[in-house]
Amino acid sequence: MIEKLDLFESKKEIILFTLIMLLLFCAHLLLRYHYYEKFHAHKFYHVDARVLNHYQKRKPSGKRYQVLKLRSDDGAIFYTTNYEDLIDLKGRHIRLGIITDRITFPEYLRTFYVPSYDIRIFEKTNGIKRWLHDKVVSQHESNTTRELFAALFLGEPIGKPLRRDVSKLGISHLIAISGFHLGVLFAILYFLMRYPYYQLQKRYFPYRNMRFDLTMVILAILFAYLWMLDFIPSLLRSFVMLAYGFFLFHRHFKILSFEVLFVTVLTILAIFPSFLFSIGFWFSVSGVFYIYLFLHHFSRLKAWQIVILLNIWVYLLMIPVVHHFFTTFSRYQLYSPLLSILFTVFYPLEMLLHLIGQGDLLDGMLLNLLHMRAQIYHFQTPLWYLVLYILLSLVAVRYRIVALALPLFAVGVYLI
Repeated sequence: MIEKLDLFESKKEIILFTLIMLLLFCAHLLLRYHYYEKFHAHKFYHVDARVLNHYQKRKPSGKRYQVLKLRSDDGAIFYTTNYEDLIDLKGRHIRLGIITDRITFPEYLRTFYVPSYDIRIFEKTNGIKRWLHDKVVSQHESNTTRELFAALFLGEPIGKPLRRDVSKLGISHLIAISGFHLGVLFAILYFLMRYPYYQLQKRYFPYRNMRFDLTMVILAILFAYLWMLDFIPSLLRSFVMLAYGFFLFHRHFKILSFEVLFVTVLTILAIFPSFLFSIGFWFSVSGVFYIYLFLHHFSRLKAWQIVILLNIWVYLLMIPVVHHFFTTFSRYQLYSPLLSILFTVFYPLEMLLHLIGQGDLLDGMLLNLLHMRAQIYHFQTPLWYLVLYILLSLVAVRYRIVALALPLFAVGVYLI
């Protein structure tokens, strides 16, 4: 058996790669600054944008207003409010005037708020995403399950009530499309395409490598899916890792390594500098890091042990990270590892049910699960504890004893 190669042969190669990515990062940052100058050149600026989310809020006085989350054509993501009685604009394209004089460049790279005026709504577009959205939501009577499956399959944002329900159960990571969902899609596509390709290969091109050809086709399909979903940060990270993994595997490099994660993160940040401020992206990176940490130290366990312990491990080790940004906790979150394991069956099953027009078959069970009452507690990981925990996590890569103790440090946040 050919021994797997390391991605980098020396520290010099690591430094050189990092410098190249830094230069690429600076180049894209300058490009974003060019867009910002155009955006900020006039106090009153008209922009075309797509509505990512649209919901209603109420002031303490009782007055209602509309909140719109928008993505402009140049990639800026921002919020605005409106006091008109608007139709549901989620997924629609609009043109509006915004007041930009107080927006700084760091805010432009993140998500910011601007006052707006003169909203004009374009006609609905009948693209493939709209068609898929209509096919999914038409199979459900409850707004909750409509929203749930639009998020699961199409990466659409969820409203505050559903966000509260999934947070209560500790399954927010399952709702946000990420590497697991991409892996399931890859497996399904490979399974469906394998037999037809084999028949063609046997007759016309027996010299071809089936794994290579199918993987290339599936990567192209997944990239189109990623494009359709507007390059969701967690999904983009997963796709880049998948593409890197495919490239490295066929060249006999190690693919389950921290070097691959390092290369992936730097590459994505170099191309998309705004992801530096994306919480979802860093959650995704953290989750993969702790998966690699487990496999790095405990890969000799039996397969069924890895499946069970890995889910518990990732849940525990993500606690300090997640609770620095989101403070909600309930006792149902303790069942999150079990729900994560069950999700590996639930997700492809729901895909099949939606394909045959029976997507609502499990809606009753889902609604009962989501609407369970629970006592909600709130706590936040202090910044000093998070920094210490991250440093220990990095040390755990080298020392197995620290990795073994890391879950204790993770749950120790509850005692602060």
